[in-house]
Amino acid sequence: MAATVIIVNVTGAGAASADVTSGSVTAGTSDEATSPSAIPIPSSGSNHSYWQSFHLVATAAPDNAINNQKFYTDGTNTFGTGVTAIIAEASGYVVATGAAGSSGSVLVSGNHAGLTNDGATSDLFLYTSSCKLPVAGSIAATTGCIGDEHVITQLSVISTAGAGNSGEETLTWEFDET
Repeated sequence: MAATVIIVNVTGAGAASADVTSGSVTAGTSDEATSPSAIPIPSSGSNHSYWQSFHLVATAAPDNAINNQKFYTDGTNTFGTGVTAIIAEASGYVVATGAAGSSGSVLVSGNHAGLTNDGATSDLFLYTSSCKLPVAGSIAATTGCIGDEHVITQLSVISTAGAGNSGEETLTWEFDET
């Protein structure tokens, strides 16, 4: 029987998990699953969202295993002028920090102790269907987290950003089931 796999967004000090497989996530300046505060446009410099932590969970077991996870976007930033997005990988969940209502802490090793790949971040939109981000982790014929690896995203807003809501993006996961 085919596995059932969901995308989970983990937030808050209690590590609350929300199924966002067919839903949406709003990046803002609080570590909440729903309705976080908007990222204010700064007069200079940058303000950042609290980082978002995602991973895959098998809610119905595969026959043998799930492995070869990959993550990607359509390659086009439609968040709008003055809004950028970065991505990193982490070995597990770390609570996002920052000044609630103002700016999240920048996604770097000193702020997020679990970052892998030497804490390297990159432009979210570098990862496309022809250049996917490999995500470590697998699971045998059982349910639960598909490895401990999390994909972490963060938005940044600079002073030239336009007022109002930004555009939306679709983030895609894929995996092999055997």
